[in-house]
Amino acid sequence: MKLNPTFEFYDLFQFIYDYFNENLFSSQLPNCMIVITRKTKTFGYYSNERWINKENIKTDELAINPIYFSKYPLIEMLQTMAHEMVHLWQFHFGRPSVRSYHNKEWGNKMQSIGLMPSNTGKEGGKKTGQQMMDYPIKGGIFLDVCSQLVKDVRFENLWFDRTTTVKIETLLTVNTTSTENILIDDLEIANFLYSTYTIDSPIYLGNTDSSKNKYQCPGCKVNVWGKRELNLICGDCGVEFEYQ
Repeated sequence: MKLNPTFEFYDLFQFIYDYFNENLFSSQLPNCMIVITRKTKTFGYYSNERWINKENIKTDELAINPIYFSKYPLIEMLQTMAHEMVHLWQFHFGRPSVRSYHNKEWGNKMQSIGLMPSNTGKEGGKKTGQQMMDYPIKGGIFLDVCSQLVKDVRFENLWFDRTTTVKIETLLTVNTTSTENILIDDLEIANFLYSTYTIDSPIYLGNTDSSKNKYQCPGCKVNVWGKRELNLICGDCGVEFEYQ
């Protein structure tokens, strides 16, 4: 059968959005533009009324970063979708704070859909703030909805980004998490949601932090660090530094 990766990829995320909208938001949310971003250190984001068509109709943007798909369990990606959908809900039906601050109204809505806001991503963290993470509430609606969501055949067509900042050489395998962190009774569903994947033939990008890329002079072995693709020459040896 001929592959249709664009359709398979975006159809899955539209399905996730629609399923969450129906089961977590009572079909209250309008549709939006779902896009892919590779913005560093960002799982995803929401931007209100980012798009407009020739009829002057505006729509919001919800972005997901695919580089994290193989680094973190699937449940984390689903949490990101729901997290950003709460921002969308607040823009249309609540009172969002300025500059993406996660206020009490946003936090209460998160808890109502089964996600606990936390600035640490763990129990005991602050529930409001500029940079916020979250974790599923045990026995909450989010975990129940996700357990049904992933039974859909579309998840068989999940695509992974091969690029990575970590050198890995093993095949696409499942790396299951410890059972103490699993909050779902159905072990097959739990393993699917809480497993990570290692990619076959990854494309190694090096360190994406612009200040932490290592270069070394092949002569005197002096090391320097800086942004990628620098053209450096050792003043003592007269040779080019090599990227490590």
